[in-house]
Amino acid sequence: MANPRALLKRRGSVTNTRKITKTMEMVATARLARAHQAAVAARPYARGLEELIVGLTADSDSLAHPLLSVRPRPKKAAVLVMTSDRGLCGAFNSNIARRARELRAELAGRGLEVEFMAHGRKAAAALKRAGWPVTKAYLGVSDKPLYARADEIGGALISGFLAGGFDEVHVVYSSFASRTAQVPCAEQLLPMTAPGKGASAGDAGSKGPRVWYLFHPGSGQILSAVLPLAVKNRVFSAMLETTAGEHAARRLAMKNATDAADEMIGSLTRAYNRARQYKITQEIAEIVGGVEAQG
Repeated sequence: MANPRALLKRRGSVTNTRKITKTMEMVATARLARAHQAAVAARPYARGLEELIVGLTADSDSLAHPLLSVRPRPKKAAVLVMTSDRGLCGAFNSNIARRARELRAELAGRGLEVEFMAHGRKAAAALKRAGWPVTKAYLGVSDKPLYARADEIGGALISGFLAGGFDEVHVVYSSFASRTAQVPCAEQLLPMTAPGKGASAGDAGSKGPRVWYLFHPGSGQILSAVLPLAVKNRVFSAMLETTAGEHAARRLAMKNATDAADEMIGSLTRAYNRARQYKITQEIAEIVGGVEAQG
């Protein structure tokens, strides 16, 4: 039979751990609300940019831009991997790292050399463990997704692509599907694909009549201004989605840990009560036996 004092001490330790996990769950829930709101608020702007690009390129087959041009024989690709800076969020970071490994295998299968950029400590650590070169690492930034940083990262990727430093640019991040589901995904940033390019005159995504626009100062000039914004906005959206997914995953992980602690506390309480009852019964039996021996 287990020692009641040891069981009591262990129950106290689990109770203290439960306080920590419950607090972290509450903090993650509060942060998730703000992060989810920010991620959702950014989606209409992204859709608006895509619709504008559709309007600019729908009837301009001759319209070209360096950010839209596909290299005939690509040799090098840059991959931006986004994770959290902290752990205790279940398999959130490991799932993103696995998707990055799959993307690298796909690119290597096409004969491309891959260089990585890391956004988050867990991404930098995973890439380092794999022995893959990291040209730039942004650490301690996952809790505060800022457009200024997205502008910096997007500008560096655009400059490298236009200068010929790499022929493709991809981003690996976590798409926020729901509070209980985060989907690791890989998206090609450059060369950009014009959404809806090649759609029929009736616009397959719409049942209404075709809308024609007159662009001023010109579709080419507007496209040159919009495409860099679209790339940077995609980077920013990926940052927002990953942050929301991190908090959702941590909330769920801490809830599961709290529930497990509750079960363990209950089990230890029952074991303590049985051990205490056994000890009391044993002491009573010893007293009765002593009295009988004296009589």
